[in-house]
Amino acid sequence: MILSKIRKIFFVGLGGAGQRHARIFRELLPAYVEFSAFRTTNKTPLLHSDFSVNKNSTIDEQYDLKVFDSLASGFDNSPDVVVISTPSALHYEIAKSAASNRINIFVEKPFSHNLDHFDELCRLVKDNDLIFFISYQRRFHPLMMKIKNIIESGDLGKIITANFDVASYVPSWHPYEDHRQLYACRSDLGGGVLLTEIHEIDLCYWFFGFPDRVSCTGGNYSETILDVEDTAHVTLDYTHYSVQVNLCFMQKQTRRNIVITGTKGCVEWNQEGNVLKSTYYDDGRNTIESDPNYRNNDMFLAQAKYFLNGLRVEDNAYCLKVAEASLAIVGAAKESMNSDKKVSLTDYQWKAS
Repeated sequence: MILSKIRKIFFVGLGGAGQRHARIFRELLPAYVEFSAFRTTNKTPLLHSDFSVNKNSTIDEQYDLKVFDSLASGFDNSPDVVVISTPSALHYEIAKSAASNRINIFVEKPFSHNLDHFDELCRLVKDNDLIFFISYQRRFHPLMMKIKNIIESGDLGKIITANFDVASYVPSWHPYEDHRQLYACRSDLGGGVLLTEIHEIDLCYWFFGFPDRVSCTGGNYSETILDVEDTAHVTLDYTHYSVQVNLCFMQKQTRRNIVITGTKGCVEWNQEGNVLKSTYYDDGRNTIESDPNYRNNDMFLAQAKYFLNGLRVEDNAYCLKVAEASLAIVGAAKESMNSDKKVSLTDYQWKAS
């Protein structure tokens, strides 16, 4: 998109994720840009950037929203962009309707809860020359970009193994609501830790490409009874190495880290302190980069700037592939978890081609 061309932006869903996008787009877009919205539940109050409740105003007042009583009426207003931040299971129908109305799409991750009818959306987006973008903001973290550059440079040599660990505690995510009603904890809304923490699956795809096979164990291991998995241990098999991804969103001892080891070196990133350590065996080099003041919001800001100023219609093929590949991997992981078997991704190859 080109910043100066946007006149109207339409938000569907203004929970925590939707309000974050609204805050950032309001910061970046000129004051004359019309902000509008359609909300189905109106449960989430106005939030500060730290997700605490702002009792001094309302969402409508804060963003000077034109509020519509239906999705159709919002699309009839001819927005330039729709920002979709509803529960994951609702994304597809909204995106399809937007594409049918020739409206550019910015969708919160994951694209949906499965890949049903994804080819139809691809056709609509391509036939109508629309922008399609999925919010995988961790790709815009400077140290994630650094890791990708190190891998692609060959400085690590042949990759031997990689480990991604994510542990968080969903009851503390949104103190203003009952976590058991949060989309992440409900199967009917597209929840479960595999879809909710799909960022690490996307990083694996970004770093290493599409795997050959997937195996996964997991389930509802916490004391809270859920109809989704709160814990998953995923193995992605590549031709000459495998990648481990461990996910849990019911763990009070939180962490997020990455370790990638090759024949010539190793990189380690830890979210605590935002530290990246690189070790190279041949010359004994050890480097440490850190930015403890880096904010989670900075990734979203960088992503929004790219969407507004750097994204082109020609990028659609790749953006659609990214949305599809991550869901294909999660789909295979769920199949493996339910069948207790390793799943070949041969049947999914067209999705990443």
